[in-house]
Amino acid sequence: MRERGTRPLPGQPPDEAKDTAPGCALDFQDLGRRGPRTQSPEGWVKRIERDNGKVWVGFFHLWVTNQNGERLRRKKEKVLGPASMPKHEALKKLAAYIQAFTRVEPTQATVIRTYADLWRTFSGLKSGQWSQPFRETIRSVFATHVLPVIGKQRLDQIGLATLQLLVNQMAEDGYSKSTVRKVRMYVKASFDYAADEDLVAKNPARKLAMPKIRKTVCRRYLSMEEIGALLSEAEPREHLVLHILAACGLRPAEILVLRMEDFHGNQLRIDEALKDREKGTARIGETKTVASDSSVPVPPNLAREIAEWIAGHPERTNPRAFLFPSRRKTPYTVGNYLKRVLKPLAQNVGIEDLTHQALRRTSSTHIQKFASVKDLQGHLRHTDASTTLTHYTQLIPDSLHEAVATLDEHLVAAANDSKQRSHSMAPLRAAPTDAEVQTKASQIIVSIDSWRKRPNPRT
Repeated sequence: MRERGTRPLPGQPPDEAKDTAPGCALDFQDLGRRGPRTQSPEGWVKRIERDNGKVWVGFFHLWVTNQNGERLRRKKEKVLGPASMPKHEALKKLAAYIQAFTRVEPTQATVIRTYADLWRTFSGLKSGQWSQPFRETIRSVFATHVLPVIGKQRLDQIGLATLQLLVNQMAEDGYSKSTVRKVRMYVKASFDYAADEDLVAKNPARKLAMPKIRKTVCRRYLSMEEIGALLSEAEPREHLVLHILAACGLRPAEILVLRMEDFHGNQLRIDEALKDREKGTARIGETKTVASDSSVPVPPNLAREIAEWIAGHPERTNPRAFLFPSRRKTPYTVGNYLKRVLKPLAQNVGIEDLTHQALRRTSSTHIQKFASVKDLQGHLRHTDASTTLTHYTQLIPDSLHEAVATLDEHLVAAANDSKQRSHSMAPLRAAPTDAEVQTKASQIIVSIDSWRKRPNPRT
């Protein structure tokens, strides 16, 4: 009997046909049923009715290895968007999600044993959704407070008591509510991920409570006399910066990126903010909140000062030029401007604890005498985003214009009073000695641009 092989060619005797693989039978019926398990699965999508209506839900299978070395197939799903989305877009979203999700899966079984391993994997998955400043902050917080305590412990050895003692100790040590809240939130989230991946039987942090923390509030603000002293001693640029901060209540990250085109006679447009930790084009981005993207009223005295400053600005014809640029025509950093410019000016008039928060709090404290609560919220742009009009149609109430103008009149009066007191007391002072003159000369405050352009004594 002829063995199974190739069919004979026409005119060829059957016994002369050669087998392609002697002794090997090909079974095409089962071909593909026992193929290799892929680590990069393809998914599928379905329209499914959910509480908020029909949505696209993506599904895919993933092979994982548990702690015992067993290979298990897990079904994953991901809500991709509303059902009105075209199917090809839903498939594209699912493919991107699968690619991001499976990026760390091949090594996950052999890596995740301790909490440090879990945090490294979890933060790697989430890093794409975090901004660079927050990514640096959360990793620094965990490296300082969490990983030294539980980083070397196996996941099955970590319980609720361990985690609760961790956050309680942070609260007792005086760490801020924001820092403790971040630790609690992302410890829970990381163990949620571990439970979803069957790395732990259940989330030990699911009942982790937030400890009570006494918030220490700094209520420092400047008096009218202190503001007047600052304005009377300031150079033209710093005089305008302080005038805007005190009258309009801007944040430092907002005033340092004001441009020529942001000034509109009786108001300033606030639509950008400085991001000190970012680099390149990302250094200037969105405002702190949606409500911060708004306009602030400018009183007449301040409007005239801004107009005079722009008239003498070397880049006054460029609408995108910054109002207060550095010598490189870029914005100052918030910390450097405070440290190198404002603090020396404040120390020269006897103010040792000047901060940007104190300046903003000064504006909000003094305007309370002339404004309603609603106007005060508009002045600080702390209103809820859902009730804030868009910047295309937003109107500034007349009452807020009047309140800011009244506040500005008091600021100008305080500065004038400070100058008058200085002139009236000048004849009563004794003639200074040579040593006092030299000391005073060394304390004269000059602008940062002049300071940088000073001749180098070593050359």
